[in-house]
Amino acid sequence: MTVIHSAEFAQEGRELKGSIPLTQLSRLSDLLADASGEVFWHIESGVDKLQRPWLYLEVKGTLQLICQRCLLGAPWQLHSETVLTQFVTEEQIDEAEALDEDLDGILIDPELDIEALVEDEILLTLPVALSHDVCGGDDALAKLASDKPNPFAALAQLKTRKAE
Repeated sequence: MTVIHSAEFAQEGRELKGSIPLTQLSRLSDLLADASGEVFWHIESGVDKLQRPWLYLEVKGTLQLICQRCLLGAPWQLHSETVLTQFVTEEQIDEAEALDEDLDGILIDPELDIEALVEDEILLTLPVALSHDVCGGDDALAKLASDKPNPFAALAQLKTRKAE
């Protein structure tokens, strides 16, 4: 686990890179068809012209998400870049975000867990309902559907009996 003091890290203009195995991202695991592989992260920092510390976070990787149509794995390219401006209080974040709707604010954290920050960013970036353009599992879905009796077939039989 990589932990930094977010404001000190930014004021020193430091930079870190690393990777995280997908198996270590517990909040993400239910959304993955396959948890093999890893994501790569890069964090840079500095202070803006208003003397606010900031963190630039980039996250990359290929995730095997679950297709919402066929429920099989679907590869998805993750590439997220964000700048997080740091503030002392929530009120300061609210004021700054009211003035600049593109600003992403976070609280200064003396023990910022980079892996948790990366996982948060991944969860915010995921598509709402990923699906293949053309599902490879369409044949399996058709077979599954043909194995089930049609619930309207019984109604059709009742209708024809009534007509007799």
